[in-house]
Amino acid sequence: MGALSFVSSLKNIKRNALMSFASIFSITSTLIILGIVIALILNVNHLTDEFVDKFNILNLQISDDYSDGDIEELEAKISSMDNIKSVTLITKEEALEKMKKDFEGHSETLEGLPENPMPNVLRIELKDVEQAEATIVKLEEIDKDNEIHYYRDTVNKILNITDVIKTVGMVLILILLITTVFVVNNTIRVSIAGRRTEIGIMRYVGATRGFIRRPYLVEGIILGLLGAVISTALINFGYDKFIGMTLSSLSQLGQDKPFLDTLYIVKRVGFLAVIIGIGVGMVGSIFSVRKYLRV
Repeated sequence: MGALSFVSSLKNIKRNALMSFASIFSITSTLIILGIVIALILNVNHLTDEFVDKFNILNLQISDDYSDGDIEELEAKISSMDNIKSVTLITKEEALEKMKKDFEGHSETLEGLPENPMPNVLRIELKDVEQAEATIVKLEEIDKDNEIHYYRDTVNKILNITDVIKTVGMVLILILLITTVFVVNNTIRVSIAGRRTEIGIMRYVGATRGFIRRPYLVEGIILGLLGAVISTALINFGYDKFIGMTLSSLSQLGQDKPFLDTLYIVKRVGFLAVIIGIGVGMVGSIFSVRKYLRV
């Protein structure tokens, strides 16, 4: 029965080639737009995450009142806190030596200092930048005399941008999904409307609804799958060309690779395209043929 439905579906597609082409074109077009939006969102999120990860370090300047024992106790206490990946002590002596190297041409000025002006600093690496604010509050509760140096405003701005991008992206994806279902449903509806006489005859001669619906259901799946495959292939080609040209330009500027790999994008976009293509093809066929089964 399955093979018969498949053969019947292929015949319907061939017999109604123009409408079948219109259905495939509608699915392909909407899935390409959807794929571009998803690829854009994935890349923007990737770039934002990469940028934010560079700000997962904060420096805690230890008060001069702390003894060596107090510093060890503070370091152990901070290390046991949530969202702390690592804690590294940079002593006054280490900080001064680094400054001497950084200002090697003026080292004689630093040599004449009556005492070491550099503070002891704890270099704290965070696990999750998004929880930085809560972590800073906990650090301030330990001792407000310790100064915390962190790119708070910069990170907050980046995180706010990320949230906006994710929200806008989800709204766009939802709109495109609804549009895809609407367009494909109407295209298939027009296609099947041209065969309402054929469906009516089959009903009058005693064919069951399932028997009549099955070839159209398979037809919708085939059309949706073809649209998904074509759109994925075009996105793969276009994205690969875009990445090639962009990386070629950035390499001349000495920039690292900023975009996600083509394979990474195509896997995710392609999988989603197949699911959506088959889904809207099935839904479009079911709702479109249902009208003509009421005899």
